[in-house]
Amino acid sequence: MDTKTMLMPYRFRLIGAGIGLLIAVLFLTIGFGPTLLVVTLTLIGFLIGKWRDGALHMEEWVAFFTRN
Repeated sequence: MDTKTMLMPYRFRLIGAGIGLLIAVLFLTIGFGPTLLVVTLTLIGFLIGKWRDGALHMEEWVAFFTRN
């Protein structure tokens, strides 16, 4: 059994831990405000890219946030 097969069930935990480590390093090196800005702009860029790829339907998001 190779390493990739052994780690596959834990892939999202490992990705989450890696992202958490990256954000912690950013907090420690550049501070809270700039880190928050970097994370926010990265998420916005990801959502715009997903929308341009046709994988994100903005109408559903708007309907979700504007429903009563």
